[in-house]
Amino acid sequence: MKGQLDKTTIMTEQQHNELLDKMEKTRKKWLEEDDEQDDGDQMLQEAIDMAIKNGKGWAPGEKEAYMKKILDDDYIPPIFCSTQEELDRTGLAEAFSALQYDDDPAITMKACKQKGADAFMDGKRNVAKNIQYYRDSINHYYEAVAWASKIEPVEHKMPHKAPRNPNESKEDEAQRKREETFEVYKEAEIDEIKSTLYSNAALCHIQLKNWGHAKTDSTKALDFNESNIKALFRLAKANQMLKDWEPAGEAIDSGLELDPTNKDLLKLKKLLSDKIRLARIARQKRERIRSERASSIKAVWKHCKTEQIKLGRVALVASTTDELEYNEDLLVDDDHHEDAAAFESRWHHHFPHTGSLPKPDGGINGVGSEPLWTWPCLFVYPSHSQSDFVQSFHEQEMLAERMAEMYPELEDVQETAMQWDYNNEFTCSDLAVYFEVNCPDDAFSEKSNNNAAIHPDSVEPLRDMATTMKFYEASRALKGDEGPDIMRVAELIERKRLKKQRRAWKKLHKTLAARPDPSPCVRVHPAMTLEQILKDPRMVVANFLVTLVVVPEKHPAHEAYLKDHKCVGILQPEGNAS
Repeated sequence: MKGQLDKTTIMTEQQHNELLDKMEKTRKKWLEEDDEQDDGDQMLQEAIDMAIKNGKGWAPGEKEAYMKKILDDDYIPPIFCSTQEELDRTGLAEAFSALQYDDDPAITMKACKQKGADAFMDGKRNVAKNIQYYRDSINHYYEAVAWASKIEPVEHKMPHKAPRNPNESKEDEAQRKREETFEVYKEAEIDEIKSTLYSNAALCHIQLKNWGHAKTDSTKALDFNESNIKALFRLAKANQMLKDWEPAGEAIDSGLELDPTNKDLLKLKKLLSDKIRLARIARQKRERIRSERASSIKAVWKHCKTEQIKLGRVALVASTTDELEYNEDLLVDDDHHEDAAAFESRWHHHFPHTGSLPKPDGGINGVGSEPLWTWPCLFVYPSHSQSDFVQSFHEQEMLAERMAEMYPELEDVQETAMQWDYNNEFTCSDLAVYFEVNCPDDAFSEKSNNNAAIHPDSVEPLRDMATTMKFYEASRALKGDEGPDIMRVAELIERKRLKKQRRAWKKLHKTLAARPDPSPCVRVHPAMTLEQILKDPRMVVANFLVTLVVVPEKHPAHEAYLKDHKCVGILQPEGNAS
């Protein structure tokens, strides 16, 4: 049945012609029967006659191919193409390139410019209802820029020294003669015209208080002519209203270099001088702090490289979108939208805590001239969901000394200093201390795969100084050190990185719910120094922050912690029984 249907629906060329002949005979028959015809009918008949004479309608399969083409999602009609590549795909590139301008683009450009000026003056005269006049003026100036772009500079025109083509058609000859009458402009003159047009559009935006657009158009005007005094003043004015004091000062200074007596620029400079000066001082301060941070990171990396201390990092953001629907379950899978504002704070400890870095402020080593280092340290108490932060933990200091200071025995006092320790369990003799093994043994080896999939909640090794510096600068930017704009940029970069990390993990394990096993742990003997802990090959310092887990020996949380985190060894002084 299907085969028969296909045969009846496909029309041959002979059948196609016979159908057209039949339609023509029917039309003539109707024409003979209709005695009265108006002008509209006559024009319609002439159009039909011409269509039948000049074409045969759709050829077999032509209609289907055309419909398939225009219904394609990637198809763009030629008139809406914005690039040559898109126009080539339509198959009409040659036809569009053959289109010529009947009128001189310069004439149209001047007309649009005049319309823009007239609309602006109308806006100045009609103070009460001038918004639409300024909008119209902006559109006319933009249209004038478009026509100015169509003017071919005299430097780019081909000289007419070659003999004319004897086979030149009348249309080509007429177009050539038309173009010979077009106004001639040099490229520099066209750029100056564009600069004036954009500067005028910026003035209209200033009238509308569209400061961002005013800044953009002023900048475009200066791209075409950096000596445009009016554009410099309008750029300075837009930056003033946007409170971008330093760029405003730069625009004022550039303008006064060109015209030291310009009253508008001098008045604006006097008004903004204090704010510009303070903005420049603040920038210099930020640059100095950034330079000091870079020096500090280099020193930390050199120390860690020399002492074979391993560093790591975790994701600086918890989500990849700004969606406002909160659902804790969505954390396991990036197929859903997540709410950054709702639970981003749960990752706050992933930043270097208070921005602290290890510092060489622990004195001088008695054996040599190398400085001794102190490290920021975080003590985590899983039994009570609490933590303590220590700003400076000396590398030569024994863990027992720090524990005796933080968790003294109950001899002279009746209770511990921790207000949340209701049972007085945090005394140094009753505590167990662990550090978690965050990275596998081969993670820092030269043969390790740098592109291996890592779960977003896991620690990623920092293998070189460049990566380490980039990580710390991103963390400081997210803390707002470089201002809100840079903070947003850093946030987007980190979210992109997190999304890539999640995709790599999901590609390997199908879902983010397939989490790696909890990190194993190593118990630390109180007689160990911080330096010995840091140099242990299993220790990885994440985010420049030494993290130790402290739990009371007899607390139920101790057993639960060891159930989740397998203890793979004890770090203790040499000579002690294992």
